[in-house]
Amino acid sequence: METNQSKHKIRICLGSSCYTRGNAENLKIIQSFVEENNLNVNLDFRGHLCHEDCNRGPVLSIDEVLYEEVQPFQVEKLLQEKLI
Repeated sequence: METNQSKHKIRICLGSSCYTRGNAENLKIIQSFVEENNLNVNLDFRGHLCHEDCNRGPVLSIDEVLYEEVQPFQVEKLLQEKLI
């Protein structure tokens, strides 16, 4: 394994608005993707409460880039583009 790579960062809002609007499913998709692609070593993946963008949720960020209104059908493509 290459351990000298910098870690990618994923932050997913688990506040009630984002969670019920899609991040509950997005969370499962991200967890499966990370496991299937053995990305645990080079990934800092965390949930947080409220990103203060409730009206634009579900919200998540990958490597400090904020994504709004992220629907489950979009998640795997985003992860492929940003992490693989």
